[in-house]
Amino acid sequence: MGKSYIVDKFARENYANVITFDFRHRKELAGIFSGDLDVNTIVRKAKLFLPGKDFDAENTVLIFEELGDCPLARTSLKSFALDGRYDVIATGSLLGVINFRRKSRVMIPTGYEEYLNMTGLDFEEFLWANGIGDEQIDELRKHTREKKELDAFTSNFYRKLMKDYLAVGGLPEVVSRFIDSGRNYIEARNVLDRLLIDYRADFGRFVDDNGNEGIDYRLQGQLNMIFDSLPKQLARENDVNKFKYSDIKKGGRAAEFKEGFEWLEKAGLVLRCFNVRALETPLPLNADESYFKAFLSDTGLLMAMYPVVTMRDFLNDNLDSRKGAIYENLAGVLIHKAGFPLYYYANGEKHLEIDFLIEGADGLILYEEKSTNGKMAASRAVMAGETPHKAAACYKIIENNFGEGAFFTSVPQFCAPFLLDEIREKIYSF
Repeated sequence: MGKSYIVDKFARENYANVITFDFRHRKELAGIFSGDLDVNTIVRKAKLFLPGKDFDAENTVLIFEELGDCPLARTSLKSFALDGRYDVIATGSLLGVINFRRKSRVMIPTGYEEYLNMTGLDFEEFLWANGIGDEQIDELRKHTREKKELDAFTSNFYRKLMKDYLAVGGLPEVVSRFIDSGRNYIEARNVLDRLLIDYRADFGRFVDDNGNEGIDYRLQGQLNMIFDSLPKQLARENDVNKFKYSDIKKGGRAAEFKEGFEWLEKAGLVLRCFNVRALETPLPLNADESYFKAFLSDTGLLMAMYPVVTMRDFLNDNLDSRKGAIYENLAGVLIHKAGFPLYYYANGEKHLEIDFLIEGADGLILYEEKSTNGKMAASRAVMAGETPHKAAACYKIIENNFGEGAFFTSVPQFCAPFLLDEIREKIYSF
C-alpha cells in the first residue's frame, strides 16, 4: 500500500532526525527490546545498534518498520506514549494476523496506539494519479448531487478511466507502473502477478514470542484454497449462499475454513458481505454470518486471477459471462473504501436479492450494481410498498449516464464513489 514510502516522506518533511528500526531486514534490532522497556534503556541500546544516529528528543521521530516482527517493540509503545519525548510511527503489513493464533504473553498497549488503516487508491485518488484535477472532480461531484446527465464525451471519458481502474486496481506500485509505462496493461499485470506471489508467500506466516518467524503450512494450504476459489464463487448467480465451502473442496465445511477467512480479512485481502434476514435497521442486528459473498479487496487483484484474455475482452467490451462478477466486486470495494460495512439481502424461497444495503441518514438505501439491465424485483417491491419493509432510496449503478427510473435513480459507476461520499457526509451532518 506504500506505507513505508509515505511514512518516510512525512517524517522527513516534519522532523530533523528520522531513525528507522527495520525489524524485517535487521532481525538483531529485536534485541533492543529484550529486558526493561523504559525509554532510556531502549534509546541506550539503540545507540549501540544504530551508531551515528542523533536521538535528540526534541527533533526526532522513531519509525518501527514491520512492527509485527518484533512484538515487544509494540509493547514499548506504552512507554514511549507515557514518556512523551519521542514521537513513534509504527508500520506493519500483517499486524492483524502476524501473531494471529499464538497464545502470547506479550502485552498489547491498549489505549496508547492511534490507528491509521491504509488501503489502495480509491477512484478519486486514481483520477488524481491520472492527472485529473480538483476542478474536474468537483464537476463530477456536482453532477452526482444533482443527478444530472453528463455530455456523451465526458461520460465516455470517465467510463474509460473506470474500466482502467477495474483492470489495474488501486495498489500504488501497480498504478505507478501503469502510468509510467504509457498505460500499458501488461506491465501493470506483471506487477499484480508478482504481488499475488508475494501475498501467497505470507499466507500462514507467524512470529512467536521470541521473535522467531515460521509458517503454518496447514493454514497456508487452507488460505490458498479459499483464495483460489474466490473468482469462481463470485461468478455464481441467484444463490442465497453466495459463498459455498463445498466449492473450495468437496465436502468442505464452515468450521474447517473459518480460521482461514478470518486471516484473509485481517490481512486486508478479502471483504465479506453478509446477508440480512430482514430489511430493517440497524443492519448488523439482522446479519446472518452463515451466508455471505466474498470479494477481493482490490479490483486489479481479481482481474489478475483471470486469464489475460479476460482482461483484454473486458477492456474491449467483449466480456459477458464474468462481467457481472467483476462489477459486483467493484461495488463491494467502493462501498468498503467509503467506510460502510457490506450487507446484502437474498431470499432463496422467493428468489429475491438486493445487491447491497447501506444504512443512510434517512433510512435504508438499496444499492444495486447492474452491469446489465437487471430487473431488481426485490428493490421494486420494497420501493412500491409491496413489503412490510421501507427504504429511503434505491440507486442503480450502471456503466453509462445518470437517469431516473420508476423507483430508482441511475448513477454511472464512475460517479458511485461521489454518491457514497454524499451518503456518508449526510450521516455525519447532524
